[in-house]
Amino acid sequence: MTRATVSAVALVLSLLLGVGVGALWSPRSESPATTVLTSTEIGFAQDMAAHHEQAIVLCDAVTTNVDPAVTALCAQIRTTQLNEIGVLRGWLQLLDQPQAAAVPMAWMGAGHQHGPGALMPGMATWAEVDELRRLSDPRTAEVRLLELMIRHHRGGIDMANYAALHASSMSVIQVAGQMANEQSGELSAMSVLLARRDGQALPYP
Repeated sequence: MTRATVSAVALVLSLLLGVGVGALWSPRSESPATTVLTSTEIGFAQDMAAHHEQAIVLCDAVTTNVDPAVTALCAQIRTTQLNEIGVLRGWLQLLDQPQAAAVPMAWMGAGHQHGPGALMPGMATWAEVDELRRLSDPRTAEVRLLELMIRHHRGGIDMANYAALHASSMSVIQVAGQMANEQSGELSAMSVLLARRDGQALPYP
């Protein structure tokens, strides 16, 4: 491993240190017998779980000869987002709510309701995911992954911030705030990695 690579890995790990600690945090418990989530909170849980799942799909699409700094980033994303998917889907199961929204993004207010096949904020199209999987040059694949994931995280941050501001349940407020913080840290790390590869962030929204 070259000195430059070691430095890049160290930078990514230092930027993500607070995120890793946050993944171990649990929200203040609320009694299931008294907890009733609003339509905003239920929609957030449904849509953010699906949004997180695509982040894992994007990381899994690039697996060969990946730079260690990108590997560290994806390991962090998998760890935190799998943990949060469990929390979100656990809320829905506990309250006997559907795991998927009938109308994605309806909870986020006017201008965000989506019909069948529409994308949530920052999401990649499945054509973009397939394109990423087909890239054989490792550096090209890394740049494309970072471009897609930066846009994806920007959408996730907007969703989490909206939920934190409009939720009533303290558990939802805390989890949404933690998501926004951790994805902001990952966004900073990814921006550094993309700049070092002379890449440009995709337009958002």
